Amino acid sequence: MRVSRARVLEPLRVRSVLLPLDGSALAEQGIPTAAAVARKARARLRLALVHQSPSPPPRDEGTARMYTRIELALRKSEQDYLRGVARRIKEKSAIQVATATLSGSPAPALLDYVREVGVDLVVMTTHGRGGLQRAWLGSVADQLVRTVEIPLLLIRPAEGAPTPTSEPVLEEILVPLDGSRRAEAALPSATGVAKLFGAGLLLVQCVQPVAIAIGHPGVYPSALGETILADRRRQAQDYLDDMTGTIHELGVPAISTTVLAASAVDGILAASRGPKIGLIALATHGRGGLRRLVLGSVADKLVRTADLPVLVTRPRGK
Repeated sequence: MRVSRARVLEPLRVRSVLLPLDGSALAEQGIPTAAAVARKARARLRLALVHQSPSPPPRDEGTARMYTRIELALRKSEQDYLRGVARRIKEKSAIQVATATLSGSPAPALLDYVREVGVDLVVMTTHGRGGLQRAWLGSVADQLVRTVEIPLLLIRPAEGAPTPTSEPVLEEILVPLDGSRRAEAALPSATGVAKLFGAGLLLVQCVQPVAIAIGHPGVYPSALGETILADRRRQAQDYLDDMTGTIHELGVPAISTTVLAASAVDGILAASRGPKIGLIALATHGRGGLRRLVLGSVADKLVRTADLPVLVTRPRGK
């Protein structure tokens, strides 16, 4: 059983990394991570900026000519900006860097580019909390999570902080699992990144107290509740031990633990505060349409509240 599962969970191979930029210092805070992944994977790093016209073109001829000149100047400025960033990255990291100026709405334009050039991983900064940030995730990252079928590594930038100058150090990746195949879809990207950085995985399953899990506190005697809880934790640990063996077969060190918590989010956040944890990797359905919770409740809250980068994978066809 574990051999066949190991084949299904083959680590992600990264040959092309996309870093969307918008000219801001916040977006540039994703550069060290994107460059580190590209260097370690011997992949091409692609920098993309989506050009957006500030307003519809005017109707009268004189104003239209001025509008055209401004448009051309803006496009040249954007291209020069991308070339400058690419030059700095190549001087520091000695990796292949390509640049692209796209047109249209940001998320659809980036999605088309991902499909056109065959990107394997998107690294981008995103907004997680309030303050000066208008959206909890940012419309571009929000839409990409709903539509792109490759992993996204989301990094929350620090307001007013300079772009980091050193590569991130990654020792351990936290992967929350709940026993479902959908949750396990996070493992290929997690093991792929772990191999690049020489990191290990911490597999975690959250177990709720019996009263919370069944929604009827006080129904069971405390001794019986403790017995049920111990049995549920034992089952969860057996599953995690099996998955740990599978991860070892893939050549990645892994350990596992169960966490007792009132909610999955509380348990994951508690586990993520371990001294070696540098990344949370999880899967999400992330479907759009009329769905308001585009990430699902757990992933939604983690992206908004976790202090660590989050590697989000939407299973294909979901």
